[in-house]
Amino acid sequence: MERRHFLKLMMATPVIVAIPMQPLLAAPTDSSAALLLRASELLTGRRGLDIGITERLWTLLCQQDSTFPAQLASLMARLNALHSEDREQIVAQLSDDEVKTALMIISPWYLGYTGHPSTTKAVDDAHFVTFLSALMYEPTKDHTIRPTYARAGGDYWAEVPPGVTAPTMPAEIRAWGDRSPLAASTIKEPEAPWLLMIQGKAKTLVEAEALLAQHNNT
Repeated sequence: MERRHFLKLMMATPVIVAIPMQPLLAAPTDSSAALLLRASELLTGRRGLDIGITERLWTLLCQQDSTFPAQLASLMARLNALHSEDREQIVAQLSDDEVKTALMIISPWYLGYTGHPSTTKAVDDAHFVTFLSALMYEPTKDHTIRPTYARAGGDYWAEVPPGVTAPTMPAEIRAWGDRSPLAASTIKEPEAPWLLMIQGKAKTLVEAEALLAQHNNT
């Protein structure tokens, strides 16, 4: 998606539009983290963002791009100069570089990380910012839990959900969650056909067994 269009969508959501921009604009005495906090609250449309997360984000963005402090100052100066509540018009008047800076700020608040995570390389430029405070989970928080996080706490599954009639449970069911399974004493070597499939040398078990038979006959 084109950057400017994406930023318009982010800044035109009902939550953001309902928050006046002027109180969020930078004050002359703002420190670096305070300036980033103001920019973050303006771009996400949320007040009271965590200052600890903001400071971590500041450090990571500066590590990612040494010119970020100057970019942030330029963006906030432009926002101060525009004096507009029309967010679509604001985005339209930002330069391409200012749009890029705005997305550098807003993306980690929603995604929880900076940089670009890779699924094909062991090392990439992504860095963790926050998980529980990632804003992308807020719109559906009343209906879905955050991935890998139990909303009801540990062993939540031991309680019967409202409206469900459950069969009799074992007396010690609530203690099961505290009992870690014993580690395996040895790791079994994979069987040859399955290993060929994992390595991408065969697509099916039949094909893998045929390759093994051919190898054994040579």
